[in-house]
Amino acid sequence: MESIPTDVPGDGGLLTAQQAAARLGVKRQTLYAYVSRGLLARTVSLDGRTSLFEAGAIDALRSNRRRVDEGEVATVISSGLTAVDAAGPRYRGHSVLDLVAEDASFERVADLLWNDSGPWLLDHDLAQRVREVGALLPDAAPLLDRLRCTVALVSALDPLRHDLSTRSMARAGRTMLLSMVAGLHKLHLGPRERLSDQLWLGLTVTPGTEEQREVLNAALVLFADHGLAPSTFAVRVAASVRADPYSLVSTGLGAAGGGLHGAASAQVHHLLESALRDGSNVVFGRELAANRPLPGIGHAVYRSHDPREQALFGLLEAGWGTHQHFAVLAELRDLYLRRLPEAPNIDFALGGLTWLAGMDASAGQLFAIARTAGWLAHAIEEFEAPPLRFRPVVRFVGSGPPAAIVP
Repeated sequence: MESIPTDVPGDGGLLTAQQAAARLGVKRQTLYAYVSRGLLARTVSLDGRTSLFEAGAIDALRSNRRRVDEGEVATVISSGLTAVDAAGPRYRGHSVLDLVAEDASFERVADLLWNDSGPWLLDHDLAQRVREVGALLPDAAPLLDRLRCTVALVSALDPLRHDLSTRSMARAGRTMLLSMVAGLHKLHLGPRERLSDQLWLGLTVTPGTEEQREVLNAALVLFADHGLAPSTFAVRVAASVRADPYSLVSTGLGAAGGGLHGAASAQVHHLLESALRDGSNVVFGRELAANRPLPGIGHAVYRSHDPREQALFGLLEAGWGTHQHFAVLAELRDLYLRRLPEAPNIDFALGGLTWLAGMDASAGQLFAIARTAGWLAHAIEEFEAPPLRFRPVVRFVGSGPPAAIVP
C-alpha cells in the first residue's frame, strides 16, 4: 500500500486521484467507485484530464469509511431546499421557527418549498369521489392507508399526471393535499379556511379552539421537510427515474409506513394514556425497569435539544395549558428532561398533540401529509439533475454454485 502523503497541494486543498487514493488507503478503482456511488465529488483540472478531490472531503470519507464498509450506504446530494443545524431547519433560507412564530399557513410554506404559488381549491366532484372511496375503508383503517388510497384515486383521475414541470408538480401537490384531507371527513369549510382546520375535522370529534387548531397548522409547518430523511431519499431515487408526482408521493408514503420512521409519536400517545391512568412517575419507572427505550427521545442533529419540539410544546401549553391533561404531559416531559441522557424530540410533542386533541394514536401519521410538501419539493429539485444518477455498486457475498436457469 502506498504511504499516505503528508503534503497537501496548495491548489485550494485539492488532491490528485493518486494522492486521494493513498490518503484513503485504497486503490484508484475503489476511489472512483466511491465517486460513482455519490460518496465523493470530483472536479476536473484545467487540462481537462486530471481528476481533483477536496482534501476535506477525503478526510471526512476516511473517518466515516468504517461505517460504510460495515454495511451503511451513504451518499451525498446537493440541495438548496432545507438547511438543518442546531438552530432548526430553514426552508429556502427562512427559519421554520420564524414561520411558526408568524403563524404562516402550511399552504404558504408548501408554496415556498415548491417555489410556486397558485390557488388552493379542490374540485367539488373530485372531493365527493375521494370521500366515497374513503367510506369504503373500515373505520379502523390507519391514516397512512387512507392517504395511499386517496393518492391512487387522484392519480387515476389525472390524465396529465406525467407533466413534470414545476407548475404542474405544484398543482398536483395542492390537489393531493386537499384530497388527502377531504377524504377524512364529510364537511367542507370552504377555500378561505386553512388546510389544517379541515384536517382537524378529519382527525378528532372535539371542536377545539382556534388557538388549538393553530397548533395543528404549526405541526404541519414543522414537519414539512427535514432534509434527506429516509422517505425523502426514497422519493429522490424515484424522481431520478422521472416518476410522476402521485407515484413519488406513494413512494414516500411507503417508506413512511416503516416501523423505524414516524412511529414514535403513537408510542408517546399510549404512554400518556397510561400516565393519566397510573401516574407519570409510575409509568416512567415501569418503562425503565423493563429496560424499554422511551419513545420520542434524542436526535442525530439536535444534540442538546430539538428546537422544533420546544416550539411545538410551547404552543401546546398556549392551547391546553389550563386543561387537566396538560399537567400530565408536562410532568412526563419533565421526567424526560431530568432523568434521560437526551432531550425529547418533536415526535414527543406530536404524541402530546394527538393525545390532547382527542385524536387516535395513529393520527401522528399526519406528518406524512406535511412531508408531502417536502417530498415534491425534493422531486422538483431532483428533476434538474441527470436522470438515473443513483447507481449503487453491488458487492456479491453469496456462495455456492450458480443456480440453475429455469426456462
